[in-house]
Amino acid sequence: MGLVKKIGRQTLEALSARHPRHYPARKLEALERQARPRATVPELRHLEAAIAWLKRAQDASGGGVSWGYRARRPIRTTLPLGWVGPYPETTGYIIPTMLRYADLSGDEDSSQRARRMALWELSIQLDDGGFQGGIYGEQPVASSTFVTGQVLFGLTAAYEHFREEPFLAAARRGADFLLRCLADDGSFVDGRSHFFDAPGAMTWEARTGVAIAEFASLVDDDRLRNAASRIADYTLKMQRSNGWFDNADLQDHDVPLTHTIGYILEGLYGLGMTLGRRDCLRAAECTLDCIAGLIRDDGFLAGRWRQDWTPGVDSCCLTGSAQIAGIFLRMYELTRKPEYLQAGKKLLGFVCFTQDLRPGVAGLDGGIRGSYPFGGEYGQWAVLNWATKFFCDSVMDYLQLERQELPDTDEQAILR
Repeated sequence: MGLVKKIGRQTLEALSARHPRHYPARKLEALERQARPRATVPELRHLEAAIAWLKRAQDASGGGVSWGYRARRPIRTTLPLGWVGPYPETTGYIIPTMLRYADLSGDEDSSQRARRMALWELSIQLDDGGFQGGIYGEQPVASSTFVTGQVLFGLTAAYEHFREEPFLAAARRGADFLLRCLADDGSFVDGRSHFFDAPGAMTWEARTGVAIAEFASLVDDDRLRNAASRIADYTLKMQRSNGWFDNADLQDHDVPLTHTIGYILEGLYGLGMTLGRRDCLRAAECTLDCIAGLIRDDGFLAGRWRQDWTPGVDSCCLTGSAQIAGIFLRMYELTRKPEYLQAGKKLLGFVCFTQDLRPGVAGLDGGIRGSYPFGGEYGQWAVLNWATKFFCDSVMDYLQLERQELPDTDEQAILR
């Protein structure tokens, strides 16, 4: 009976794809089938197209940035099509990306958009100092530690750039909320988002630890530094000897996403750099050494992985690939391991390959999709603002690295 239901659902999904409102998704999927995957060299045009998409996503939602653009929805669901509402979590960490791009390019519009994002976050901060999980207005409205940590990145960056006191005050309130929710062992038990299915404390709160550590550096607060260090300790305890992490997913800890693995690796890298914790950097290397061998020659990396580093899905989580590419590139700058440079370039090159640079649908052009193929498991049939944000970060990492003098001609050839 299960097989009959599965075949029936697949048939109905195929018929649904023929609906006129799903035409852009069907066209994009057809283009995917025609193109052979390859690692494309990242260029400035990829970055500019992605930034332009983020600007359109903000315009679609006002001050905050739209969750993304859904071109098709599964049958028997009421998920919204087109531009979805603003997303507090990711709007927060898009702020530093826009400010970085503004500094590199001289684009004042990106700077002012970042300020509008920060002002929007101020307007929705909850009474306890936290920020809500989910899309803005989604029920229940309750503070989430992870979301608050990601918004803290934006508030800290906004204060450093604009020096406006309300940003600093809001950041303090957010940091205080996080401290109240932090357990002695460095895990977050209180303040858990209602939108996570997987049980227990989340290892990917390591990235929240980086936000706390960066704010601690801004305000010179040892209490916050100690909290961030406890988060680092907890994260290290969750790593197995083969580099895999426990409690590392949104829904299924047995087969975590590369996206949430990417959060953990960003956390370890950021905590290592901000707190001077070489043990965190060594832990990141352990996992990167495993992942480097899992990347196909064309840059494809499966979107979920089991404990023995066997793939859990056939599709690629493009968010995770974009994140992990950037970590490889940043760790290459520290270690000068050529395999990190090659891995980062392959991963990022594959995401560049999937980016649609042709004008057509404003919600699709230049943004980064949830999955490859488009109908894959993560962010199905949607372009996501956080996938696009991490892509921008990694392309900026790559372009800055490309301009540096590399130690030998073989590595220079790789970057060309």
